[in-house]
Amino acid sequence: MSPFQILMKHRSIILPIHKKETTIPKTYKKLLEVLPEIKDIKFNTFKQYMPRLIEIADQLDEETKVLVQENTELEKSLQSLKIKADQSCENKPGKKIKVDEWNVVQGSDGYFRANRKIKGKVVSVYLGKKLNVEKAREKIRLKLEKLK
Repeated sequence: MSPFQILMKHRSIILPIHKKETTIPKTYKKLLEVLPEIKDIKFNTFKQYMPRLIEIADQLDEETKVLVQENTELEKSLQSLKIKADQSCENKPGKKIKVDEWNVVQGSDGYFRANRKIKGKVVSVYLGKKLNVEKAREKIRLKLEKLK
């Protein structure tokens, strides 16, 4: 592994130590105690690569912040699209729903009706502009009583 690869691999350890020690020679001495792999890198090489490491780490941090912000915005957009899709599915004309074995359909006019074939004839019950399952069951029950 090259010296720069070693530094990049351990940048999460090296950079906080450098911030604490403030100078490259002090950082190198401290890292010799903490990281055994640093012994493979000579001080002069470390001294040359350290400013580049700091610069690259700063760039990575900035790019990471931008990516996290973009990711957050995309997640918000996705959530709002999911909500819109769910709402459009609920009010989509022609969508079939079953209530007590009756087919409930919202017509193109926006009104809900329950339909069922009884004794060879299609029977329809008007349910209204908004679908309420409990009210639908009550209207269906009343219609069945009338048919008896």
